[in-house]
Amino acid sequence: MLPEILARVQELDDKIRKTGSATWYRGHRKSEWPLKSTLHRHVERVTSEVKLPANELLQLLREEAKTRYRQFKQEAWPLLRASERSVWGVFFAMQHYRLPTRLLDWTESFMCALFFAQQHREPGDAAAVWALDSAALNEISIGESGVISLDETAEKARGDARAWHPRWQPSDEELPTIAVAPIFTNPRMTAQRSAFTLAGDSFLPLEQQFDRRLVRDGRLVKFEFPPETFDEIENYLRVMGIRAFTYFPDLEGLALDHEARTAATIRDTKKFFGESTKKKEG
Repeated sequence: MLPEILARVQELDDKIRKTGSATWYRGHRKSEWPLKSTLHRHVERVTSEVKLPANELLQLLREEAKTRYRQFKQEAWPLLRASERSVWGVFFAMQHYRLPTRLLDWTESFMCALFFAQQHREPGDAAAVWALDSAALNEISIGESGVISLDETAEKARGDARAWHPRWQPSDEELPTIAVAPIFTNPRMTAQRSAFTLAGDSFLPLEQQFDRRLVRDGRLVKFEFPPETFDEIENYLRVMGIRAFTYFPDLEGLALDHEARTAATIRDTKKFFGESTKKKEG
C-alpha cells in the first residue's frame, strides 16, 4: 500500500512544481486531527465550558496571542540564542517549545512528515500526511503570488505579515491564513526543512477555510495510512535510516531515539520470538 501512496504523492508534487510552487507536508499520527494552530486549540480548551459570541472569541484569541508572546519574551530573553533574539525569532522559539502560537508546522520533506505521522503512533490508529500547495494558499487567501518570507527585519520582508504577529496591532479586518517561509533560527528547523502557515482568525481548520476551495481544487490533499500500514511504514523508515535524531539533532532527539528503540525491541520480540514460541507449542 505504501508504494501506491508514494506514487500519488509524487504525482501531486509534479503537478504543483509545474506551477512554480512548492509542496509542503504535515504528518498527523491520528488521521482525524484537523489542521489547527496551537493558539486556536488553546483558546478552544479555555472556553470549552463557556459559549462566547464570535467577536469576544476573536478578541480573546488576539489577547492570548499578545499575552503569551510578551510573557515568553520577558522571561526567556536571557536563555535565547542570538539567532532567536529577533521579532520572528522569539515567535519561532515559542513554537519550538510548544507554546500556543498562530504557527502550524509544515515541512518541505515528505519523508519528514511521514516520520512525524509515525512517531508515537499506536498500531491500531490510522495516520495521515497532508500536502499543501503553498503558493496557492496565498493566492486564495490574500491574492499574493508566492510564499511570504519572514526575517528579523519583518517590515522589509516580502509581503507584510506584521498583522499576524502579536507584537503589532492586528488588522481591523479578519485575518486569513497565509503561508510563510522562516529564517531557520535553530538546528531543528534546518533538519526538518521547516515551513509554516500563519493561522488567521477563523476557528475553522484549514481544510474547511475558504469554502473548502483548497481541498476542492486539489491544493490541499490528505494521504491516509490505515492501521494495517503501521509495520510497513515502520520498516520503511528503519531501512531508510530515518530516526528521531535525524530531525531532532539535539539531546532530546537522542532521548527520543532511545525511546523508539525500546518500543521497536518490544515489538520485534513479540513478532519474532512470540511466533517461535507458538510454533514450539504447536
